[in-house]
Amino acid sequence: MWASLTSSQKVILVSNLMGLYYAVMLLGDKIGLPIESFGAKFYGLKKASVVQASGASWTGVFLCTILADAFYVCFKCSEGARLRYCNTALIMACQRLTLQIAHSTQSIRTVAIPVVAKEYTAGLISSFVFIGLFSSVSSTSRLPAGSVWYKPATTTAKCLFGMTLGCLAFFLQMITTDFLAAVSNVKGKRTAVEYAQLDWCAVMLMGLIFGLLFAQMYLTENEQIGFAKVRVGAILSMMYLAYTEKAITPCKNYKESMRMMGAILALAVYAAHGKDIMKKLKRA
Repeated sequence: MWASLTSSQKVILVSNLMGLYYAVMLLGDKIGLPIESFGAKFYGLKKASVVQASGASWTGVFLCTILADAFYVCFKCSEGARLRYCNTALIMACQRLTLQIAHSTQSIRTVAIPVVAKEYTAGLISSFVFIGLFSSVSSTSRLPAGSVWYKPATTTAKCLFGMTLGCLAFFLQMITTDFLAAVSNVKGKRTAVEYAQLDWCAVMLMGLIFGLLFAQMYLTENEQIGFAKVRVGAILSMMYLAYTEKAITPCKNYKESMRMMGAILALAVYAAHGKDIMKKLKRA
């Protein structure tokens, strides 16, 4: 089995195994696994705050979406698409490495974030390993040409582009406003650890956007349909998580986020099943 895989498939699978480890760390205590919370393990907190725990949940859902994208590309897409995905994954790995350094190096960080030393070292090592693996695939391969991402030529691509805009709008809200102060009903001043967790949410959300842009440029029409089906499940998970956090979200922000995710869900469903919908409409 392993011997029959291409180099790009092997690299994607190895990186996903490490990603699954972090996904379990982020969401394990939420689903009843006997492990310590993400805040305790990675930030040295005796007890994670409600906001930090919420941020860990969102980071975990975004990470699981990225992993689902990667598994789909690994087993359902062409070799050319996999080679291009390694470029996308390389960008995401560099982004995570940059954030790790920003949070954990005394000489450049501006706030005191008690990152657990052993977890920080392991994270740095894994980032360098994955950067090396993805770079080796990209540098030794003949990569196929892509499409112009802002000129989608197919119905599915147009829907994927709309989903990208929806995620970008959400991301823009996160980075241009005092997000934690504006959308949390939790009393008390927000802490450096909570903002650090928000940074990881933003990085993982950017990974979702990179994945959509990748699908826009390098996947065929049929591959885009499958990719959209993966994202339907991811968006439903996000809507459920938002629903469970209704108590700590101001009513206005809750309604806005649910409407936005509902619109993105509709786009994803149409991207996944648009051909079938159009056929039934024509028959009617």
